[in-house]
Amino acid sequence: MGQRPRPPLMLVLAALFALAPAHAREPADLAIVGGRVHDGGTAPSRTGDVVIRDGRIVAVGPGAARGYRATRVIAAKGKVVAPGFIDPHTHPNTYIRSEVADERRTLPWLFQGVTTIGIGVDGGGDPRVARQRGWFEEHGVGVNLVPFVGFGPVRREVLGETARAPDAAELARMEALVAQGMCEGAFGFSTGLFYAPQSFASTAEVVALARQAARGGGGGGTHP
Repeated sequence: MGQRPRPPLMLVLAALFALAPAHAREPADLAIVGGRVHDGGTAPSRTGDVVIRDGRIVAVGPGAARGYRATRVIAAKGKVVAPGFIDPHTHPNTYIRSEVADERRTLPWLFQGVTTIGIGVDGGGDPRVARQRGWFEEHGVGVNLVPFVGFGPVRREVLGETARAPDAAELARMEALVAQGMCEGAFGFSTGLFYAPQSFASTAEVVALARQAARGGGGGGTHP
């Protein structure tokens, strides 16, 4: 009897390639499959997958999940998959500073797809940003927080509730408080000039403090 003919080399390689993905797929924690993906950019949405590992997105696009072995798979056909929304103007203190852990989950925001909120708006933000961050990290909050240094607490600490202009030394102290908050991670400077004691300030005073935020790379927001 003659030797059995060998299969062509190309067929062997094709067979091996077909088997490889089952063994070569990378691990992942979560795959959201078949949804309408909006990536937050200017490109139009498209049907595809989103793959997450160790809290980070590692792959996005049509068929992206095929290269991964996910612990959990969510079928998202007919649904929109989008980044978490940002709510820049909120008054969430009764939630995020609550002693009740379930309230600090901030479900009213999460159920709307909001994962980042601004705090300290309208001039109400604590200039001791590092201190408040420590409290939030210790107690846990359900969303990301973007803090502002508020004009109200800054002016109140230096001038109390008095309806007068600061002298040079007092203005310097207020500027230092704003600068400190920016160095500790504040996003910017907020004002609510409708509210006392902020309503007692001149335009020049507001500009001087806002300039400290600008020097720290921050922006600002105001409630006139």
